[in-house]
Amino acid sequence: MKLYKKIKIAIFMAAGLIGFAVSSVIADQDVKITIKEVKAEDTVYTPYYEIQTEQDHKQGAAQKWIRLGVYFTTEGGWIDEIDVTQMAMLDCDSKSCLALAETVHYINIEPGDHVVYVYLHPSYVKRYQIDAFDLDSAAVIHIDGKQVAAMETSRRFEEGWSKGGMPSTAKSYLLNHAETPFWFINYDFKEIIKRTNLPVE
Repeated sequence: MKLYKKIKIAIFMAAGLIGFAVSSVIADQDVKITIKEVKAEDTVYTPYYEIQTEQDHKQGAAQKWIRLGVYFTTEGGWIDEIDVTQMAMLDCDSKSCLALAETVHYINIEPGDHVVYVYLHPSYVKRYQIDAFDLDSAAVIHIDGKQVAAMETSRRFEEGWSKGGMPSTAKSYLLNHAETPFWFINYDFKEIIKRTNLPVE
């Protein structure tokens, strides 16, 4: 009798797991991501914080950053992980060519509206004398290695400039928001960045 009960329980558990797997596949198939806008901004300045410490710490000098943003919507359920690649090309006619690219891995994405940013440090903004108008930007979103959404601006370059991917000379100068002083602003509304290179336990 006990053996029969154990077999019965095992069958129910297996059926439950199969049902969960099927529902997960269906949920993944129903997930949809739509990019509404990609944008480059140059009206972003180092934030000022009121802080108290044992030592005197100088605040930021309100230097100008370039911020690239991707505004997108997700539908159909929670998403475990997405990869967002943001790219930018500096207008070659007026200044030295500069190609930028960075991929950030975000996790636990809930349905709804989202925005993610990457930043170009003020030192590079000064070095290359960049304004947002000089840049075309683009974004590509992947789930499990599959491209699900893409968008670009093409004010300076021909339409489709980002479809072939960025050149091998593209610089990884872009910083995700956790690598900047903007991390603490609206903290609860930031997407979670997947940690990499964790120590093996």
